Amino acid sequence: MRTLFALGLTLCFACASPELDGITRACQAELDAIHEAGSFPGATATLILADGGEVHLATGHTEPGGRDLTPADRMLIGSTGKTYVAALVHQFVEEGRLGYDDLVSRWFADAEWYEQIPNHSTLTVRNLLRHQSGLERYEFKPAFWEAVVADPDRHWQPSELLAYVLGDEPMFPAGEGWAYADTNYIFLGMILESIAERPFYELVEERLLGPLQLRDTLPSNRRRLPGVVQGEVRMGQQLGVPPQTLDGGAFTYNVQFEWCGGGFISTSTDLARWAKVLLQGQLFSAATLAAVLDAVPARELGPGRGYGLGVIITDTELGPLQGHDGFMPGYLTCMGYFPELGVSAAIQVNTDNGRAVGMPLHQVLVRLVRSSTTPPIESR
Repeated sequence: MRTLFALGLTLCFACASPELDGITRACQAELDAIHEAGSFPGATATLILADGGEVHLATGHTEPGGRDLTPADRMLIGSTGKTYVAALVHQFVEEGRLGYDDLVSRWFADAEWYEQIPNHSTLTVRNLLRHQSGLERYEFKPAFWEAVVADPDRHWQPSELLAYVLGDEPMFPAGEGWAYADTNYIFLGMILESIAERPFYELVEERLLGPLQLRDTLPSNRRRLPGVVQGEVRMGQQLGVPPQTLDGGAFTYNVQFEWCGGGFISTSTDLARWAKVLLQGQLFSAATLAAVLDAVPARELGPGRGYGLGVIITDTELGPLQGHDGFMPGYLTCMGYFPELGVSAAIQVNTDNGRAVGMPLHQVLVRLVRSSTTPPIESR
């Protein structure tokens, strides 16, 4: 594993360019215009420019009648947290502790329930990382959400989550299709803990968050979490979640269940910093980064999108955007890195209604990054 302390210092104390104030004003005007045209409570966003300058933005409010959002506000990041899981897997591969094509059954030989997992004999680590396992989404099973809402304080074990897919028919043979599922990353978390004999969250803090000084990123492992703003629940109401995420400062259900399917709160600034380190290749060798970016079509995520080994790759007017999206009831997230520009960006919105924004969040990032350039970058 590479030493990350110096990288963290670089990110935290990057020098601002002389034009940074003007860039910030232009980007803020763009974000305000998107907010005014939409119907969402608010958003925070950060850009890390090629020279290291940071653009911090916020628009809107925490809730109707609430205070203005600030760049320091935290939100659940949903599936964006899968990038931490994948980063640990890639580090372990480089250290020779596992391989992308290792059979998953290697770590579950003593688990009686494992033979009830679809494709149990053929699943590989690569299948899990790239959502090519053929496993269904435990997280959208109606019986699961009934249990979550019925007992808000229940602390979920990973094996209890996987129980919701036992006995399912595979969606397709392992490696021969694509279907997004948190189920894959629950398995990856269990494998990481088995290899390291350490809790997953300890590994993330020790290897990633601590060295990079990403102090605003914390596990979402309980109902009360510091600095999290209220979220407007629209899509999540279909799962039985109340219209607002917080009641008396606590989540209305135990977000702890998400674990390696996402499992963190963060700020847009920490996410933009993380995207730049992760996808500039500062964590891994060039060969590993190439494997990370080896994507297959992911039409379920929208046109022009593919999925690599823990990363979404999106075709945009500014070239490829490499990163990840996130959804949890009440919140939406998108972070990524534009390699042709050397710019990373992240946005968080305190609603789960993407239609209220008026465009996909990756398109918001494109508009913000375009606003940061002088003269503006032409569309392709």
